[in-house]
Amino acid sequence: MKVYERMHHWFRAKDRAGPGEIVYRPAGREDCRCLGELSHLASGGVADFLFQGLFHGVTSVEIMAHGLAQEAGSHSYRNILVAQKGEDVVGMVLSFPSEQHSVTDQMRAFFPADRLDHMQDFYKARVEKSWFLDAIGVRRDMQGRGIGRRLVELTKERARAEGRRVVSLIAFADNTPALTLYRRQGFEVVHAVRLDSAPLIPHQGGCVLMRCDLDP
Repeated sequence: MKVYERMHHWFRAKDRAGPGEIVYRPAGREDCRCLGELSHLASGGVADFLFQGLFHGVTSVEIMAHGLAQEAGSHSYRNILVAQKGEDVVGMVLSFPSEQHSVTDQMRAFFPADRLDHMQDFYKARVEKSWFLDAIGVRRDMQGRGIGRRLVELTKERARAEGRRVVSLIAFADNTPALTLYRRQGFEVVHAVRLDSAPLIPHQGGCVLMRCDLDP
């Protein structure tokens, strides 16, 4: 059974939230505009650094939404879980096998070489054979309500369902709220990851690679 079909089967077996509560579900292609906005928020400036000026009059959010609407590849809606309140998607998490966290030939053909060179240590950092939490974003007006925590928990559950014993992620070293969340969820720093500050990336101190070993 393919990953997307397994994820839908897994969620059909789970309890649903009541009226007015947050519902967690696999993303659909119809969600991609919202997913582009949340992914852009989650990127901490990296999306704008990579995408700015690639297509005249097209924003980073629009490019990301188009890419996430594709069926294939790691950065597809098929690898995303969303948090929904009423009719609105208010949070998302993108995750996939860690071996897919890398610079692909498609990326080399798409992005300017100097931008990928700047990100090379980021894309080389991984915990082998882990489940990689690539991006997590919660709409600003919905933050502080436990949505991020639940999305991390669901990612850990999905990792177990996929037969992975470790979840990994990369976070900005100066993103204290995110690091606090991850540590409370059992993540520990593996090592620092170099990512120099640059126009549109307003962070200092690079990144950290983190891992969480899952209970059997």
